[in-house]
Amino acid sequence: MQNPASLVPLKNIFLLRTESSDQSRLNRPLSTWSEAEDAIHTMAKVAPEHGYDKTGFRVEWADGEVYEVRLDIARVVVEVPRPLAGHVRRALEFTSGRWRPANMTEERQQSFLAENERLRPGGAAWATKILDGYHIGGSP
Repeated sequence: MQNPASLVPLKNIFLLRTESSDQSRLNRPLSTWSEAEDAIHTMAKVAPEHGYDKTGFRVEWADGEVYEVRLDIARVVVEVPRPLAGHVRRALEFTSGRWRPANMTEERQQSFLAENERLRPGGAAWATKILDGYHIGGSP
């Protein structure tokens, strides 16, 4: 793992959309991973009791790289220390081929990765680049 000081720093995280009735948070830049995680924990406390709030985020790094992700915010999210950074990291690990869920066979993973590469050429390499060189909140 690289020295955190050598990683491309975060520029902003934006809340793009949410199913909740509180739209006041939309498009307000959050300048740290911690600030974004705090916002998610606040939203989780008022999420539907038996469901989740589909919420979109855009992560922007200082060099202009961007990653958009949807995170389903449920009340249980308050039990997860870094739900956004963890979700981003895990999605990139999967896309890069570094991780696969326990319930997925290696053959199924290879099939997914090949199809993903066909649809988004260079996607695995890009995910690897972000994992290895960009600040993603908290520790891995």
